[in-house]
Amino acid sequence: MMRTLSHLMNTSVLAWLAVVLSTGLSAQSPLEIASRFAESGSWDEAYAALKPSMQQELYQTDAHAWYVLGFVQKELHKASGATGDEAVFRAESVQSFQRALSMPSLSSEERETARRALDFLSRSYFRDAIQWVEGFTPTAEPIILELMGRYEAIQSSLNPGQDLSPQRADLHRYLGQAYAQLLETERFADLPEERALFEGATSHYQESLTHDPDSYASQYNFSIALYNHGVRQLKRINHTTSMFELLEIQDACVELFERALIPMRKAHEQRPTRLETLKGLMTIHYALSQPEASEAYRVKIEQQLRNR
Repeated sequence: MMRTLSHLMNTSVLAWLAVVLSTGLSAQSPLEIASRFAESGSWDEAYAALKPSMQQELYQTDAHAWYVLGFVQKELHKASGATGDEAVFRAESVQSFQRALSMPSLSSEERETARRALDFLSRSYFRDAIQWVEGFTPTAEPIILELMGRYEAIQSSLNPGQDLSPQRADLHRYLGQAYAQLLETERFADLPEERALFEGATSHYQESLTHDPDSYASQYNFSIALYNHGVRQLKRINHTTSMFELLEIQDACVELFERALIPMRKAHEQRPTRLETLKGLMTIHYALSQPEASEAYRVKIEQQLRNR
């Protein structure tokens, strides 16, 4: 009988402990559960524990909760390797960190970490934009500009008044080069398509120069794009070309060569000993039927070569 009572008491104690332990676990808040998962690197579990609860009034103004969620989303983004519009966790992470930073209750340590995380995320947008340029097609331009816009928006929120002109200049120069590369590597039966690519190249070079007027690369490449387009027009002349068409092509080419001369001169002024600008000026003057000017640059080229 005594053993039976003792057995019942032990059973009751175990049952009571089980209730206490289960009550303790269930009493943990979604934030606490998510934090524990995050500490062990279990990002999916942390997200599943916290994300559904963020609509609750309790968490709407909880800066720490938004900070934790932003951190979890950032790590999920890094693990996914997603880019562009497919990087859903990146966009969510930006929103969560920005919400946390908008609340005065966020600790100074977490505030600094959130700012660093946002800087990392913004730079990932810029890197994605550059990657899209490397495999460029004209249909990708809106995506590239949108990615750049997100980078700029985050950077401006972190550092109001920051000058982002160098990054804008670089991106538009890269886009100009991408359009120009398509012009040089493809042959077009469709002249409007060729014209669209030419306008894409020159417009981006010009946009780059609005952000960095002293860019040697943009000035030089802009000049080359204009000159090469003139040469392409001349190559269309054949035995079927009428006199009227010939005069029209000639006028168009002269205009392109004259336009090409301006940025090439500016590039040369920046780097007067560069052979590429000396050759560019010699060639453009020759195309404009200006033999004396062309010869003067040919002489300078020979001098540069002798001095090497």
